Amino acid sequence: MRPIRDDHPVRPARVLGIALAVLLLLAGVVVLAVVPRLGGSGGELTTVRALVGSEKRSFLNDPDVTKALADAGYRLEVDVAGSRDIATNRDLTGYDLVFPANTPQADRIRRDHGVARSSMPFSSPMAIATFRPIADLLTRAGVVRAEGGTSYFDMRAYLDLVAAGTRWSDLPGADAVYRTDRSVLIGSTDVRTSNSAALYLALVSYVANGDEVVTDARTADRMADLAAGLFLRQGYLDATTAEPFDDFLSIGMGKAPLVMIYEAQFLERVRAADGSITPDMRLLYPTPTIYARHTVVPLTDAGNAVGTLLTTDPELTRLAVRHGFRPSDPAAAGAEREARTSSAATGPAELVDVVEPPSQEISERMIDRIEARYEEGAG
Repeated sequence: MRPIRDDHPVRPARVLGIALAVLLLLAGVVVLAVVPRLGGSGGELTTVRALVGSEKRSFLNDPDVTKALADAGYRLEVDVAGSRDIATNRDLTGYDLVFPANTPQADRIRRDHGVARSSMPFSSPMAIATFRPIADLLTRAGVVRAEGGTSYFDMRAYLDLVAAGTRWSDLPGADAVYRTDRSVLIGSTDVRTSNSAALYLALVSYVANGDEVVTDARTADRMADLAAGLFLRQGYLDATTAEPFDDFLSIGMGKAPLVMIYEAQFLERVRAADGSITPDMRLLYPTPTIYARHTVVPLTDAGNAVGTLLTTDPELTRLAVRHGFRPSDPAAAGAEREARTSSAATGPAELVDVVEPPSQEISERMIDRIEARYEEGAG
């Protein structure tokens, strides 16, 4: 028997078929790299590295959020930092997305890194965590008022108390409930690193500037000088919002009678019904108040896909509501209202006395001037 030989000429059609198969295979690889999978197929998950503000850590580490992202084909690795630190000081090499707590910081990151895309999955107004005896003291002092089941904190009346050098012991009835000569001050994070402190500064500068957003350098310097004492007089301050809120929950009003937080931090604990929010704890809404608009800046296509999911996926939106956030998608507003009516401490579904922060440049100018005051004190 003659051996079978494969020495026939290779036909052009065969060459074309092989080349087409190779091209299709390569095209498939390119598609996977450029357009990350948006639906789970049982294959390997795409790992997405994220640098986020601390206030979103519990949401992004929620096992249900992990599952929802895995169903869509993604595994999220989360690092945490202060939102201003993310925007100004962090090397973002190796991250697929960053998730600061506000739009001006996101805009700076986009500008510095040449990114055109962004998405805003949810927001949270600023609020003040306190305790019933403190709220009662401030009600008698004309700083807190109740309206429609919500307690509001008058920022102008508060700044008047600070300007007068008022101490807790000066307030009528303080001897019976809060005996301390400490100054009446809202506890905050470090304005040099944290977005919540930057938003606190934005509120203070707005009110002190005659209810006008600061827009020029001279006014910014004057407002920074006025506000510097609100931070320096507190002593050591944490870099992220998670720590002072944890102190509020665990240590109580002895250390933290008033703490500037995100509304979501408080409501997340209420909705978890884990006992961390006691009957004596209260949530106050500053008037005016300001929103933290949590914004995803994608640095890769996979990061963009996850940012889109966080903004549009119904399950992830439901979970964001469970963690206290207010979703940006108008279609999810009903779920957010339902969550408010079913929990003990809800807050208003809508806030009307809301201001915008100054531009990132003006905000940075005020913060840099306060930072110089810190350096003067250390010198």
